[in-house]
Amino acid sequence: MLTTYIIGCLALIIKPGPDLMCTLATAISDGKARATTLMSGLVLGCWLWILLLSVGVASFFTDHPTVMTAIQIVGVAYIGYLAFGSFKEAYVGFRQRGENALNPAKSVGWRLVGRGVFMAMSNPLTILFFLAFLPNFTREGASMSPAMQVFLLGTLFCALVPFIYVPIILAADFFRSRLLGSSKASAWLKLVSALMLAAVALILLTQVKFG
Repeated sequence: MLTTYIIGCLALIIKPGPDLMCTLATAISDGKARATTLMSGLVLGCWLWILLLSVGVASFFTDHPTVMTAIQIVGVAYIGYLAFGSFKEAYVGFRQRGENALNPAKSVGWRLVGRGVFMAMSNPLTILFFLAFLPNFTREGASMSPAMQVFLLGTLFCALVPFIYVPIILAADFFRSRLLGSSKASAWLKLVSALMLAAVALILLTQVKFG
């Protein structure tokens, strides 16, 4: 049962989704350090959803679809804001002349972790996914309560995320390092990042249920 669960988790984690695309966009644009920090925030946000699910708070979101819609809209708007910022940086880069190295990324810290948490928590579809997925692997009559089983299974899911994300981050950073050295390369990297973030915003927007 546990082996099946782990295989299922890895398959779900590697499937391209908003979190993975945002992490990849950050790695391409700003490097592995910032992408890894963002990933930490995303994992923490995912784990917080697991915690809410295990204590029964998830029912609040399923019973109040208007709240879910509001949270989703805020998340879409925030990712759209990040995409706009990347487009702006790309535009500035294309207007620069000469061979200038890519500007150093902003400092890595709790603000970026907070961004990851916010991005993960602003997608209430995550909790609906766990509601449908995790109960299939709980066992009746086990020594632990169903809530504790859900909590531990969800925590394991979160712990598996870096095993998929980190190699992808390193590969993207390697690609990025080959293009460093000119303002044009920097601009193209920012443009790719902006397009990926815009795609994430559009994907999430299509999932919002209005009315």
